[in-house]
Amino acid sequence: MKNSLTIPTFLILFLGTSSVFAQTNVIANRVRACNVNPGYSMADVVETARNFPWSEDTAPLVVLFREAVSASGAGGSFPYDFVLDTYYPSYADMVEKRVAFRNRPGGRTGRGLSDVATCTRPRINSVRFAVPPTGPIPEVTAAASTSCELNGATIADAMTRATTFGQNLGAAAAVVTRFFGGPREPNGSSAQMRYFFPSATDFGAAMDRLQQNTQAPAQEDQISCTTGSLWVSHLIYSRNN
Repeated sequence: MKNSLTIPTFLILFLGTSSVFAQTNVIANRVRACNVNPGYSMADVVETARNFPWSEDTAPLVVLFREAVSASGAGGSFPYDFVLDTYYPSYADMVEKRVAFRNRPGGRTGRGLSDVATCTRPRINSVRFAVPPTGPIPEVTAAASTSCELNGATIADAMTRATTFGQNLGAAAAVVTRFFGGPREPNGSSAQMRYFFPSATDFGAAMDRLQQNTQAPAQEDQISCTTGSLWVSHLIYSRNN
């Protein structure tokens, strides 16, 4: 069964301890949308990816698979099962690791990701932390997101909104902007806001609090956001774990 979502709608980012984020406030994000191949399940995909032997020369900062639970998408349809996110502490690090990955010797043994899933070409994003996550990376957790049109507002305005909403939810928050790949759109016209929870239990508690607050806070910018999306995030790899 396929889920309805858009590639940039959500890119969950529990990227390790706070010491990781102290290095930079902006990181690079490489994204691919994937289908689980016939005869396999999402559990098979996660197990296969976690068994991949990442080397120091090629490994990203963090690799996550995001499985849609209740995701909204443009046109109400998105024919993919999950999103593969790889995160790097900088664009320079991403280039270094990807060049090394492309130059690695051919041939492999055992089951690889391409055996259990089929993925699109990547998109490249920048991620800015409004409310940085803290603590170790959860192996499995919940997150929510929304895609937004800036309508003349700035990234700083989006960061302010994400900060306020993240603090109200008790969640980490980030603003994501796309630089390469995907459908054409005016530069600086849109952003994604992501909210990250330490656990599914924390997400449920935050949503219950939100439903009790019937007086929505006034927004002082012109940003307009879509219906939110809910995801399960599977940690695949972290340099710091």
